[in-house]
Amino acid sequence: MASRLFIVHGYMAAPDHHWFNWLKQQAEQAGISVTVPRLPASHTPDPDAWLSALEEDIGRPDEDTWLIGHSLGCITLLNYLTQRHPEAFTGGLLLVAGFSEPVPGLEELSAFTRPPVNGASVICRVKQRAVIASLNDNIVPAEYSLRLSQQLAARFYGLPEHGHFQGSDGVVTFPLAADLLGQFGALKVTTEEISFCNKC
Repeated sequence: MASRLFIVHGYMAAPDHHWFNWLKQQAEQAGISVTVPRLPASHTPDPDAWLSALEEDIGRPDEDTWLIGHSLGCITLLNYLTQRHPEAFTGGLLLVAGFSEPVPGLEELSAFTRPPVNGASVICRVKQRAVIASLNDNIVPAEYSLRLSQQLAARFYGLPEHGHFQGSDGVVTFPLAADLLGQFGALKVTTEEISFCNKC
């Protein structure tokens, strides 16, 4: 089966924001099918509505399915894997500026963190796992992403000066994400073939 990549945006975002289009182009050049779902009412997100939207776009994940989440998209993907498809295996999971617990200042999103994520289930069923954080993220502080990585036994990458990995932070390309997809085996090219920039 052909590999599929899904890039899941976060709170108050859309498929054409930040670095999503850049990464989509990189992956498509490497021969992978990419979808960036448009999740409903991103300014007033509802957990069940977001999970239903992912169900429509992703369906049942398998070992040729690769998942990337940004911010609120991270916990949404984890809930999708553990609540909607608790027995499905997945190729890999890359979480950027993610969290799995309530974040001060984002109390309106706390419903996404209930019930707690079953980290052991994710570890058993997702072969490749990584978490990326920025050390100067003032929206989701890096310690939240660090704890998420520990919960998932995932590799952790702490980058300096990337803010919340938004376009407004200057992050419109994301070479580390493309590099990790190559390491995961999702991209059938070497990292030297991916067009890198100096930002990451």
